[in-house]
Amino acid sequence: MKPIAYLIAVACAGLLVGCATAPPAELINARQAYQHASIGQAAQLAPADLHKAQEALAAAEKSFQDEPKSFHTRDLAYVADRKAKIAEAHAATAAENANTAKANKDYQSAQSEIVKNTKEDLAVAERTAAAKTEQLAAEQKARVSAENSAADAKVEAARVKESTDAEALRVKEASDAEARRVKDVADAEARRLADQKIRDLNTIIVLERGKKVVLKGVNFEFNKATLTFGSGAILTRAYNALVANPDVQIEISGHTDNVGSQQSNQKLSLRRAQAVRNWLVQKGIASNRMKTVGKGQNEPVASNETDEGRSENRRIEFYVQQ
Repeated sequence: MKPIAYLIAVACAGLLVGCATAPPAELINARQAYQHASIGQAAQLAPADLHKAQEALAAAEKSFQDEPKSFHTRDLAYVADRKAKIAEAHAATAAENANTAKANKDYQSAQSEIVKNTKEDLAVAERTAAAKTEQLAAEQKARVSAENSAADAKVEAARVKESTDAEALRVKEASDAEARRVKDVADAEARRLADQKIRDLNTIIVLERGKKVVLKGVNFEFNKATLTFGSGAILTRAYNALVANPDVQIEISGHTDNVGSQQSNQKLSLRRAQAVRNWLVQKGIASNRMKTVGKGQNEPVASNETDEGRSENRRIEFYVQQ
């Protein structure tokens, strides 16, 4: 039985039984936990755990129909509630593991591209050195031909050859050193970016009442309220934090830099806050737990005189209401 059809059947059975006895709180919680898990990512990422939760809830419902006031019914409902939440937790873990694997794959791709570019740079340097060597050799031949004395020509040729070899060696060593430097810098940057991406994916968002949380990494297309591809990983962490804190209500505020008019920036910041709220609602977070507000350019956290400062000011914040 599909989760939605199952929930309809459970609700109908609950109404029939409810005419005589109200369901215990444990059974109500178990129903809600299973519904939340079935409409979230557990259906795709942890179907076996979700099926176990469904079976446990069915057992609790049957016990409630047979013995509405028994402690056994409450025990079965508690087990169903825990299994539904375990399914959600396993799904969240699977999603995080998938994101980490993607980060590792991106790192390997970056490494391959760096090696390829380094080889091309080295080939260019070697061709440059070869051209320089040919040029010096041509100059040597011209000087030798101009000499009237065979002895003087021999001495000059030896001198030119020595100079040519030394210059060729110097050029090659310089080219090799530059190629190594470029590769080392590129390798270090690729490692830094990959490590930062993994750290971002594994960082837990903590929601504390009365405090703000900046969702660093949530970005939008230029002058639009369209989320960029990389924002999903950060929003998934925000979703997990809201699931882990079901009683928390938040205010989602959008902020912009000072580029453009104040009126247009205020409207853009509100649309961006609403885009984040819509993303979370689609994932299963109740809409009445979140309200949105556009702050525009009125609350900068850095100077708008630099690109870095303007980038910091373009942000999404969670304010955890008390």
